[in-house]
Amino acid sequence: MAVNDVTVSKDGNYIAAVNDTGLYYFALNNSNPKWWYLPQLNTSFMSVRVSADGEYVVAGTSDTYLYYFNDSRVRSGRQIFSTWSTNVGDSVEKEMLDMSDNGEYVVVRARDGVADLYYFAGCRGRSGTSEAPTWHNSFNVIDFRAVLISSDGRYVAVAATNYTKGNFVYFYKDANVTPYPTNPSWIATTSLNTPIGDLALSDDGYAVVAVDEYVALYYWANATALSGMLWPNATWMNPGIFWRVDISDDGSNVVTASSVHFWANARERQRNQTEDWVKLESVGVWDVAISEDGRIIAAPTGAETYFFKSDGSIIGKFNLPQCCFFVSMSGNGSIIAVGNYIHHGLYVFKTLEDSTPPLIEDVYQQPANDIVFPDDEVMVYANVTDDQSGVKHVILSYTTDNETWFISNMTNLEGNKWNATIRAFPYCTNVRYMIIAEDYANNTITTEEMGYTYQYHVIPEFPSLIIPPLFIIATLLAVIVYRRKNSR
Repeated sequence: MAVNDVTVSKDGNYIAAVNDTGLYYFALNNSNPKWWYLPQLNTSFMSVRVSADGEYVVAGTSDTYLYYFNDSRVRSGRQIFSTWSTNVGDSVEKEMLDMSDNGEYVVVRARDGVADLYYFAGCRGRSGTSEAPTWHNSFNVIDFRAVLISSDGRYVAVAATNYTKGNFVYFYKDANVTPYPTNPSWIATTSLNTPIGDLALSDDGYAVVAVDEYVALYYWANATALSGMLWPNATWMNPGIFWRVDISDDGSNVVTASSVHFWANARERQRNQTEDWVKLESVGVWDVAISEDGRIIAAPTGAETYFFKSDGSIIGKFNLPQCCFFVSMSGNGSIIAVGNYIHHGLYVFKTLEDSTPPLIEDVYQQPANDIVFPDDEVMVYANVTDDQSGVKHVILSYTTDNETWFISNMTNLEGNKWNATIRAFPYCTNVRYMIIAEDYANNTITTEEMGYTYQYHVIPEFPSLIIPPLFIIATLLAVIVYRRKNSR
C-alpha cells in the first residue's frame, strides 16, 4: 500500500498507517489490517498518531476533518463510524497532528481565516461529529511546519513561517492545566533565518530542537523555564544542512537526516557545536528516528534502510524495492516502520541486539595446498554468512614468518561466497593464512578463533622424489650408447 503517514505504538504492538484510500490499523505480527476506516469520496487521509498502548488513534484528512477512535485494539473489519470527529478548517497534513501517550490530549494545526493551533483535552471521553477544541491560539503566520505534544500532554511546540516576516518556534507549558494558555510561554524568531524544516520535543519538555532549511540545527535547553516573545536564542547550534530531526526522551541525544548526524550529551552543550559522528555522507537520508533511550537510530535512504547504534556502528542494513521517505519507531527501538507515499510500500522491521559474529565455512584454496609451485598465485574461497545484521566485510590475512601479516580484502563473488588471492612466493616458502569476517554490529571472528589453521608449502617445479629416477634413466641411456659404440 502507498503510505502518506505511519505511526508505531510505543509498546511496539500496533501500527497505524494512512493513505489516499483510508486509515488502516495493524497488529504487529499480521500484515493484514485488523480494522480500517474509509474516507468520503475525493478525500485522502494525510496524518495519523496512535497512543502508547495502541488503544487510541487519531487521523487527519485532506478535507479538513479530524477522526478519533477509542477501543482500537478490539475493533475489527471495516469501521463505519469514528468515536468523534471535527472540522479543523485546514488539511491535516503529516507533522500537523500529534497525540499524548495516553490518548487524552491531541494537538493539531487548524485554520479559521488565519493559522490556528487547536488543543483537545479529554479526548477519550468525547463523542459526536463537531467537537470543539479545549483551547486554541491564532497566529499571524502563513503556515505551520510542525506541531508536537509531550508524552503527558503538558508541553506543546510549534514551528511556523511567515516567509517574508520571519520564522518562529512557539512553546507552551501547562497546556493541559486550567486556566488554559492564551499565548505561548515563549517565541524564538530572531536567530532563525530560514523556514523551519522539522522540530523535535523531549518528553519532559526540557529540550526543543529545530532544523531550518539548509542552514543549522538549534537546541533550546531548559525550555520549560524560558520566556520572551522574540527571544530566547538557542542554547547551542550546529551549522549544516539538515532536513529532519529527532531527539531521545530526555533530550540528551539528537539525530538529524540529510546524512545521519548525531550529538550526545546535548543537554550540556552551549554555543557553536560539532556533531559527534556523521554517517552516509554520500547518501540522501530522507527521515530519521531515535529510540527513547537514544541507543537505536533508524534512517531510510534511497532504497535502503539503515539501523545504527548511538556510537555510530551499524546494526544492520536492508535493501527495499523502492525508496521510503519516512520512519516511525517504538519506544525501545525494537519495532520500526518505514513508508512510501509514491509507490506501494509499508515495511516493518524488528531490530535484534546482534552479539553473534559471522559464520565462516567451506574454506578451500586453488591450487590445493600440496601442489603450490613458485609461480602460483593461490585463490582462497570461503562461505561467509550472518543471519542478523549481515556481513560487513571479509579479509584474508596471511604470513610467511608468523610476524609480518599481509591483508587482502575478499570480494563477494555471489551470494555468500567470498574470494581473495595470495601472491606467488619462492620455493620452500611456508604460507599460513586465516580469514577474518565482521558484521554490521562490529562482531568479528577469525578462522583461527574457530579452531582452523590453513597453510601450505611452496614446492619446486619438479619435486625431489622425481629427479633421482630421471637422472638414473639418463645415465643408463648414456652407458648403453657407449657400449654399442665400443662393440663396433
